[in-house]
Amino acid sequence: MKFQEEIKSWKKFPNVDTLGYYHCLGNYIQLNEFEDEAEFKKAVTNPSTEKNRFSTYVHENQHYIDQVSTYWGILNIFRIFRAFNAAILGNEYDFHYYRDLILTLQRDYYLEYYTEQYNLIEGSYADRWKFQITVGLRFDFNGNVSEDKPIPFVTFSSSDGRKISRVPLSVASLLETTATYAEYNFLLNEALKLKSPHKETQGEALSSKIEKKLYHPELTLYSAAVHLTSVYLKIKDPILGYKVSSVFAKIALNIPNSLFNDVLIPKEFKASEIWVKNSNNLLRNNDRGFLFYLLLTNYSETYGKIDGHEIDVKKILTASNLPDEETIEGIILEEISKFDEEILIEKNSFNRQIIDRIFFGNQFRETTGLGQQKPSIDLSEFVRDRPYLIFASTLFDYEDLELRPIRDKVIRQEDISREEWFRLYTYCEQRIDGFNEICGI
Repeated sequence: MKFQEEIKSWKKFPNVDTLGYYHCLGNYIQLNEFEDEAEFKKAVTNPSTEKNRFSTYVHENQHYIDQVSTYWGILNIFRIFRAFNAAILGNEYDFHYYRDLILTLQRDYYLEYYTEQYNLIEGSYADRWKFQITVGLRFDFNGNVSEDKPIPFVTFSSSDGRKISRVPLSVASLLETTATYAEYNFLLNEALKLKSPHKETQGEALSSKIEKKLYHPELTLYSAAVHLTSVYLKIKDPILGYKVSSVFAKIALNIPNSLFNDVLIPKEFKASEIWVKNSNNLLRNNDRGFLFYLLLTNYSETYGKIDGHEIDVKKILTASNLPDEETIEGIILEEISKFDEEILIEKNSFNRQIIDRIFFGNQFRETTGLGQQKPSIDLSEFVRDRPYLIFASTLFDYEDLELRPIRDKVIRQEDISREEWFRLYTYCEQRIDGFNEICGI
């Protein structure tokens, strides 16, 4: 079970505790609250009896959904399996796929260096934090400032002006927003099933849980998107704040790269030459955290606050000068088709895994919408690939399996067992990490 040892934080989808996580390279969900599969299956049969533990699964499964169904996630799937293919075939001219994958995953978090913690000051609904949007600059491989690679930051301060943290407005915050909303929405619906006074008691407990997460000084990297949404759209209800932020986040994750330069830059940015330059560079670099911020700002300037609980995706897109949902969906499918052709031409050994994940992801996105704003229906008939579930007591041996027969089975597009998958994926991961260490030396 060596795959669990010292996992880099940027290899896992955002996780703010030790209850569970989704690992995008290994394609597995770790569920530490469930002892084994039997316990988990009982919870699946009747989630209401195990709602707190099951909510962790809802959260982590949403990370998997975002990986396979969003345009951003699909690009990552191609990156992952291009790197894996290079690892098992050993063509050194394809090793650049390793570096492309690692840099992309690290940029989705900007955890190292770019995240700064100042004072551990908690806030609350009654004592709200302040924040400021700023832009900094990234550094290149040689340590030089990259003028054309800005990075958006959110700096949080207490109500009396003491600085708490400076965090990037990153993809990590968008992912945590969608997953946390899925978790909290599940818990809210469970509470609403109860009769008074239990319904009110559960509602208050959920509100307190949200408050602690929103105003925890060490979790600002993950809560930044929700804070921005609530302030810009004048939302006071924390659940609604997560719901609206989740829709904006999903749209930001789904906008194709080819549309970034069409996004409207707000008038207030055009008053500053530096902001104009940075805005253009951020869009040119397909910065999805900044895109999220623009979607919010443009909506706020055009329509003001969100009225009620219904979110109009058409208004969100229109306010930022983007085409309608149907047109964007068509562009996504067209670009995926081009990637599919490239993979076929390259004779990627993992073509089957790529197709299976994206097939389900496409069905999910087309059914629930760009913002996952529509109710989900049973799509089990479209599932060809699922993440592995690892529980607290899960143990299996894979380290001593011979690699070549597994590789040959993958090349022939044959099924492999869980143990064979972990032997293969951990080998690929080791190769990728090792190459990354020597790049530039």
